[in-house]
Amino acid sequence: MVTFNQMKKLSEADGTAIPDCDIYDKPEFKYRGLMLDCGRNYQSVASIKDVISTLADYKMNVFHWHLTDNYGWRLESKKHPELQKNEAFSRNVGKFYTQAEFKDILAFAKTRGVTVIPELDMPGHTLAFRKATGINDLSCEEAKIILGELIDELCTLAPAADMPIVHLGTDEARERGEKVPQSHLDYWAKKVTDNGRTLMGWSPGLRLPGQSIKQLWMGAKDPRGDKTPYIDSQNSYYINHVDPEELLSVAAYQQPCRWGEKNEKLGAIVCVWHDDAIADTEDVVRMNAVYPAIVFLSDNFWRGREKDEPTLYARLPKPDDPRFALAADLERRTIAQRDKVLKGLRHPFPYVAQTQMRWRMTDAEGSVLGEDIPQATIYPRHFWFSESAYVPRNDGVVTLETWITSEREIDCGAWIGMTGFSRSDGRSRDAPTPAIGQWNKHGATIELNGHKIEPPKWTHPGVKGNPKETPLVDEDYWYRAPTPIHLKKGVNYVKMTLPKKGGWKWIGTFTPILGTSDHPREVPGLSYSVGKR
Repeated sequence: MVTFNQMKKLSEADGTAIPDCDIYDKPEFKYRGLMLDCGRNYQSVASIKDVISTLADYKMNVFHWHLTDNYGWRLESKKHPELQKNEAFSRNVGKFYTQAEFKDILAFAKTRGVTVIPELDMPGHTLAFRKATGINDLSCEEAKIILGELIDELCTLAPAADMPIVHLGTDEARERGEKVPQSHLDYWAKKVTDNGRTLMGWSPGLRLPGQSIKQLWMGAKDPRGDKTPYIDSQNSYYINHVDPEELLSVAAYQQPCRWGEKNEKLGAIVCVWHDDAIADTEDVVRMNAVYPAIVFLSDNFWRGREKDEPTLYARLPKPDDPRFALAADLERRTIAQRDKVLKGLRHPFPYVAQTQMRWRMTDAEGSVLGEDIPQATIYPRHFWFSESAYVPRNDGVVTLETWITSEREIDCGAWIGMTGFSRSDGRSRDAPTPAIGQWNKHGATIELNGHKIEPPKWTHPGVKGNPKETPLVDEDYWYRAPTPIHLKKGVNYVKMTLPKKGGWKWIGTFTPILGTSDHPREVPGLSYSVGKR
């Protein structure tokens, strides 16, 4: 029915007719979903319902709800109300989901065929729990009992048929107060299974006995160590590290569930970890391009991929490569979804077509590193996917060039970026917010027809160190206002100069757009080449 309804909206007859056809449609994987971190940053019930509705509209059937973290225990407990006292929160003070709201969201999801997987993260990420209870060391018996009671209480909120899986986290138990004996883990795991639920936890993570599902995260290797069924959330399925225009290569070329036998491969969940504080309630879905990610990755999760292509995770193949057709077709279908199926979407959808672009990339010696590059964001170095970056032989300067032919003179906007920020404390490494007058700390420049384009006046210039409580506002191209540009009729020459020393995410982005960054559209009548026509 989802496919049928999409076809009606895509119909040239405005939804009144569809072509005579047969629909053959079945999922490659059992579980296909999205995780939203509401422990670090509270999200409204209305926003969560919008996400769930869109998941259902794209055949995604899991909403993984990360409810607890260091910044707050966001699920109401009637047994331990101290978890909701203001002193326990260090962000979004007093913001939590009542048990009635929790039940309402589960019922809302159920009517749309979406299963909610709640996560109570333990023993790591438990600062809010420790502040609320005054228990500094979770290895004590009292902590074991209270956390067990919270698991029991969670399971009273929905029957097992409606909430069949409970996630206990278990990752990153790094602080002294988070070190617990194996007997604690055994006790908490038994609480889940005694309540008739399937146990789920992160891998890498602490060992949960009898664990039925592992959720893989971090890295590009098989960390399972056994034959446990698993859900894949590795690599660029952490979209807090991914730019919107990077979603195309991720969805086209990352293969879900790359290891094991068929019965072990349960599916994939895209994760939205926004570790930094937010300035606006919409920032999590805006800055992490949640809605484009749902559309792109629903195709990836539903159909799977015949082959994993790690060298293409952040780098589209050249247009004459047979593999390019997959990305071009996926982009075409996604743009159609944006314009017709999601017409009127109130949330940001920051994606425009890019496969028509053509760039040339040269190093400081003039050697060509890439030619006819068909994408908007180009990575000379990528902190997450080094295999798919255009890595220069040594640090220095790289130059990106393209020639844009416009059918008419036009004033429009452009997405321009010279540094890629993770929404998980990306500024604390080699990527501080630029100073006023800079595109990045290395002195990158961009010229259009021989004239330099000036950078924005940054809201938080020069932020670095450990700035988790300084919200991102305008650091990346897709969540700030487009830079005004003027394209003349005929050929326009764009040149980006990118000096660099050392690591982090080194990017060059230039994308002409119409409209706003939240709801952009392609500029019509543009064609691209490498070399003046």
